[in-house]
Amino acid sequence: MKRVLPLVLLSVATVFGGVVQGIILESYSGLPLARTVVRLQPIPQSSGAALQVLQTRANRTGGFLFADVTPGIYLVIATRDGYFPAAFGQRRPDGQGTPVEITKDSALVSEIRMRRKGAITGRVLDENGVGLAGVPVVAYHARLPLRSAGRGIADDRGVYRIPFLDPGKYWIRSAAHILEDGSGLLPTFGRESYETRQSIVHTARIDAETPDADVRPFPGNLFSLSGIVSCPAGDATITLSSETGRKSTQAGCGTSYQFQALAPGDYEVFGTTSGGLAGFMEISLSRNTNSGTIDLRSAPRVDVESGQPGVRARDRVNIPVKLIGRRHDLSDIEELRELTLPDRLLPGNWEMTARVGPNQFVESIVNQGGGRRRERPDKSPDAFEVFISPQDYARLRVNVSEQAAHIAGTVVTRDKNPVAGAPVFLWPVTPEARRSLGGVKQTLSDTSGGYRFDSLPPGDYRLLATFDATFIDEELIEAAQAMAIRVELGKTLMIELPLWIAP
Repeated sequence: MKRVLPLVLLSVATVFGGVVQGIILESYSGLPLARTVVRLQPIPQSSGAALQVLQTRANRTGGFLFADVTPGIYLVIATRDGYFPAAFGQRRPDGQGTPVEITKDSALVSEIRMRRKGAITGRVLDENGVGLAGVPVVAYHARLPLRSAGRGIADDRGVYRIPFLDPGKYWIRSAAHILEDGSGLLPTFGRESYETRQSIVHTARIDAETPDADVRPFPGNLFSLSGIVSCPAGDATITLSSETGRKSTQAGCGTSYQFQALAPGDYEVFGTTSGGLAGFMEISLSRNTNSGTIDLRSAPRVDVESGQPGVRARDRVNIPVKLIGRRHDLSDIEELRELTLPDRLLPGNWEMTARVGPNQFVESIVNQGGGRRRERPDKSPDAFEVFISPQDYARLRVNVSEQAAHIAGTVVTRDKNPVAGAPVFLWPVTPEARRSLGGVKQTLSDTSGGYRFDSLPPGDYRLLATFDATFIDEELIEAAQAMAIRVELGKTLMIELPLWIAP
């Protein structure tokens, strides 16, 4: 550190605000991490005034500098691909940083050590325990519905490694594969199971590898899927998705496409052209089939209306909402984005939530035009599922209640002192509330320790304030004895929330 820090320290005689400077190091090796993104994030002010978020990159020696910083309370956060976020004052590897007050005379010097994300390693084995090369392997978050978190492929010894995993619990599954004699391997959960309920759960930890996540795939027949691409002219991209991955191929309009080495199960076929045509179909595969003809047409025009449920159409008043959504298939999921409707959306399965006013909450989001789709046993816990049919038009209905509940209060220490910048987590207990809110909610207490959650549907919640976690799940909720509360329709609940410190 003595060798590097002098390259960071600069004269501050001519600046009028505070100075925050330091160095970013890799925790394991102690080496500087050049080009790491460093963010100076202000804590919300109780007055409502907003300070600017500042961002820079570490230089070649890992050093960073923020000069002339407006006085306030800030978090100093470092982010880098492949590493878990780190921050000044971070007490636990998977926790969050503690805020620091910057005045016009401050000259904070900090050292932030970053840890790599977790990895899971193991072997893909044949019936005799010998390693199999070239078999794809998928890691899923150990919860339903299945969401892939990472992928790997077995090397010449059958060894695979799946990196860049956030801390948490995972299932491991091999994908379909053809062996050298032409026989097939079926998708199999580790160590040897068709179903998640019999699969081994592996825990990924920061800066560590979780070993021995072996998989022994079941043998079985693999099939092919083919069909005609129906469109006026040009070339199309046809994408086939399943729970174990995606495959894509190119085909001309009026010609056929084909996918081989497919395990029995459910698939989605999605087609697009450069001219904006799109098509979608779902199919269950149990044999070789050539019935996968897909019709590509203009993407459906989607409109939206919003209002209180149970109101007659002639009496409806459209309530302003911001619709948030992402298209997802069986293999992967897009990033959430704001949907500006009316517009044309690609056909297929979507997850949607909506942002409404502080005194409102979302009861449901439905496609009034319907559209037939295969029923899925496991619905998303954090969003409303909406199917956009390949037909020409769809109309979404966002049902909004104007009797939202609220939770507000102050985060305090054991001595009843307010805590600024504390992460506060709100865990909805019921799936309906989670979908309404778009999942678990998080906020930061302001400079006076105050926090607030608006737009809440009535029901049961768990509430936790802690610097010692970045994500929360059922296990942490119970370990921390998170406060159990119930909110009523249209009511505001005031709660003094004690700061939890992990043992």
